Amino acid sequence: MTCPKCGEVSPDSAQFCLHCHNILIHRCPKCWHEQRPGGNCEKCGTNFALYWELEFERSVEEANHLWWDRLKSGVSTYIQFLLVPFSSLFGILRLLIMRFLSLRFSNR
Repeated sequence: MTCPKCGEVSPDSAQFCLHCHNILIHRCPKCWHEQRPGGNCEKCGTNFALYWELEFERSVEEANHLWWDRLKSGVSTYIQFLLVPFSSLFGILRLLIMRFLSLRFSNR
C-alpha cells in the first residue's frame, strides 16, 4: 500500500502509514465498514466529517445539560442550607404554639 500523502510503501495490513502516520484504512463511524478512501462510506453512504460534526454538537449539548443540572442542584442545596435557620425556627414556633394551645384547651 502506497501512502497518498508521503508516497512511502506500507504493508497492506497497516492502518496508518509507517512514515508519516497518515490514515490508510478508514472505518465508517456508523456501520464500521473498512475502506481505503475516506470521505463517504462505500457501504452506507455516511459522510464522515458531517457525522463527526453532528456527534460533536450532540456531546456539547449533552455537556451543557449536565452543567445546568449540576448548577441547579448546587443552587438548590445552597438555598436549602440558607433556609435551615428559618425552617427550624418555624418548626420551633409551631411546636410552641401547639403546646400553648394544647395546655390552654386542656385546662377547660
